[in-house]
Amino acid sequence: MPLETKRGISGEMNEIQTLKTSQEIVVNSIDAIVVVDEDTKISYVNPALERLSEYEFRNLKNKQLSFILPREIINAQSFPSSVDRFLLTHKEESTKDSFQEFELETKTGQKIPIEIRVFQISPDGEKLQFAAIIRDIRERKRMEEERQLLISSLKKLAYMDELTLLPNRRSFYDSLQKSIAIVKRRKREAVLGVIDIDHFKQINDTYGHDVGDLVLKNISIIFNESLREEDTIGRVGGEEFGCILPDTNVEGAKIVFERMLESVRRHRFFVMDNFYLNVTISLGFTKIHPNQEPEEAIKLADIALYQAKSNGRDCIQSYPET
Repeated sequence: MPLETKRGISGEMNEIQTLKTSQEIVVNSIDAIVVVDEDTKISYVNPALERLSEYEFRNLKNKQLSFILPREIINAQSFPSSVDRFLLTHKEESTKDSFQEFELETKTGQKIPIEIRVFQISPDGEKLQFAAIIRDIRERKRMEEERQLLISSLKKLAYMDELTLLPNRRSFYDSLQKSIAIVKRRKREAVLGVIDIDHFKQINDTYGHDVGDLVLKNISIIFNESLREEDTIGRVGGEEFGCILPDTNVEGAKIVFERMLESVRRHRFFVMDNFYLNVTISLGFTKIHPNQEPEEAIKLADIALYQAKSNGRDCIQSYPET
């Protein structure tokens, strides 16, 4: 056999082997692959696309690609250019060779987030054909959502007291700083209160820290229910709380704080089925001034709180006195 003939046969065999290898790769690909003609009619899908879309190839053959992909990215006149235009419209940095995110609609109507890349596969001189590699990104999306949730939770924990779920000291001081700025900028009135649970150490020493925690959690609920949505209540120490009443004068603050004291007095803090504690609080407050630093306002409210305790506890006191 002539050498040229042998080489020709060998070349053909290599081409056949390469074709078989390519087919095996496509058939066993994890990514879904779909081939369409220039009219965007489906001419081939691999098994991964069948699994992803829940359609068998016989149900997809000769269907428009818009049957499973968003209709807005399909243009029967010029499929790849219309996709490019759509991607460029929606993704500023998109390129022809990059994957872009869309949704695939399955046979059962489920919308699956996917990445898609479209490219031309037609040999020169033959009818135009295009292939789309479609990647299922549900797991990646799920992990991204979990990551964002974790970040959000960590940020929240950084500003929240874990036991009472109220703003912690750091968060409360930030709120106080903003309240002082609003008083200064908008010439509004606001009041700062500092609250202490009476004889809390005795509760912990007598009944244990579990009961002390129960008191803290329940009293936090009482505070929240006694205040408006725009008011701020935070835990700034062991048994100490801070309260900011925006758009409130001294007379209005007295009414709010008396209501809080009375609500705590009436509440039964159940330790067990038929055993409960009666708890009281002491409260000191001061009017917020526009040129104060948060520490100065807290100091004045603390002076008022000390006076309330000196007056026998279970009462409110302002400083300066009104």
